[in-house]
Amino acid sequence: MKIRLLLLVNLLLIASVILSACGGSVATSAPAPVEKPAATQAPAAASGDKIKVTIFVGFGTGTDPDQVTAQEALAKKFNDSHTDITMEFLIVPTTEATERYLAMVAGGDAPQLVGPHGVSTIAKFKDQWEDVTPYIEKDKYDMSDFYGPATTLNKYPDLNAGLPLGLYPSFIFYNKDAFDAAGVAYPTHDYSDKSWDIKALRDAAMKLTLDANDKTPNDPDFDPKTIKQWGYADSWTDMRGQLTMFGAPTKGRPTSDDYKTAQFNSPEWVFGAQWIHDAIFKDHFMPDSAGLSAIDADTGDPFGGGSVAIWNSHTWYMSEGLNELPFKYDIAPLFYNQNGQRISRIHADLFTMPKTAKNKDAAWEVMKWLVAPDQIIDVCKVYGCLPARKSSQEAYLNYMKGRYPGIDYSVIFTAIDYLDDPCHESWVPDWGKVNDTLNNTMTTIYTEPELDVPALMKITNEDMQKILDTYWASH
Repeated sequence: MKIRLLLLVNLLLIASVILSACGGSVATSAPAPVEKPAATQAPAAASGDKIKVTIFVGFGTGTDPDQVTAQEALAKKFNDSHTDITMEFLIVPTTEATERYLAMVAGGDAPQLVGPHGVSTIAKFKDQWEDVTPYIEKDKYDMSDFYGPATTLNKYPDLNAGLPLGLYPSFIFYNKDAFDAAGVAYPTHDYSDKSWDIKALRDAAMKLTLDANDKTPNDPDFDPKTIKQWGYADSWTDMRGQLTMFGAPTKGRPTSDDYKTAQFNSPEWVFGAQWIHDAIFKDHFMPDSAGLSAIDADTGDPFGGGSVAIWNSHTWYMSEGLNELPFKYDIAPLFYNQNGQRISRIHADLFTMPKTAKNKDAAWEVMKWLVAPDQIIDVCKVYGCLPARKSSQEAYLNYMKGRYPGIDYSVIFTAIDYLDDPCHESWVPDWGKVNDTLNNTMTTIYTEPELDVPALMKITNEDMQKILDTYWASH
């Protein structure tokens, strides 16, 4: 009964630092961006007038002040070079995005494009989006230059949600100064080196965790109540994202292949949930909910603020977190899991077109412009994604070398080969209810020291099965 009651707890203290994802935008301590006035949309342009295409930004990245300015520059570049269409970005704070978007749709004023956003919100509103397949076929649009994963992660049997914009592979960010101070060897950058596994991560993370007196969990007088630096964290994702790397047969999807049977309590995910709980409350190298809230109140950034020595995140974090850091850092591959597998999360962003939007042909032209070879690098600089075009890799790599000097860029591109497929953000029936149920379980794992984790996972699986049964009974 205690476990079932805990499942009903809201996301509580860690909700403010969990991504619904991206690419999910991250809540930071930066001031909220200024919201632009809503666009006035007409079904068609009068003679001599430009058709307006409004791009709704708020579901994913793009709301930080510097990104707002960069998007205004993109809009100016488009508008100065087009006589028939005008483009405008409508920036909405992430916390208001869902309510605002649904209100616009209900009021018959849907934006022409939404984005950039990724697998999670595309899945959440899957029935909202226009299938761009007819547009691709009509224009005989060449898709061969896009990376394979970029063309499939947001594609379903009945929906191709949009043209690929960018990929956000994940890997390890690590604080080199913290490693040096602790006398710990840096993680390998060699993807074939299997010594960098889950045990090696635990060993390093415990040596990197420090209390107020610089004691580690290996010391007998260590005080877990005064931790000032944790060894490892993976908090800017949801429950599915955190468990993906442990290698369930369906990777990041907690159901069977036909979506009808809940598999949240697979042995791999039970292991992963127990590993996380032990890391928090037994080994003390991961922050609990109180620790995450303290970090959020202090700096809003676990890695950049110096509170975490090893940070599991995506390329989108680079534009949001790697800004004038007071310590040396680098990146490394994700560690191998308990079964000898490396499974790195990946996000894939694009712009979608609402079914009820006006001026869809104009929206299609803007969508093509945003991902065209001439623009895609500039667009990806704004959002921190790897351009989805293979032909853009060298030019974008040169840009990264200038902005983030000294890191091992091969880690970034090789991570694409280890993506989670099915993706941890992919569609499942009643996506919202399922994710709420799983994230309530994550809250319990992060807040309850005395916990029967396998029992919790079993109860969650039963609750999830009820959601699936209800969904399929009506479909």
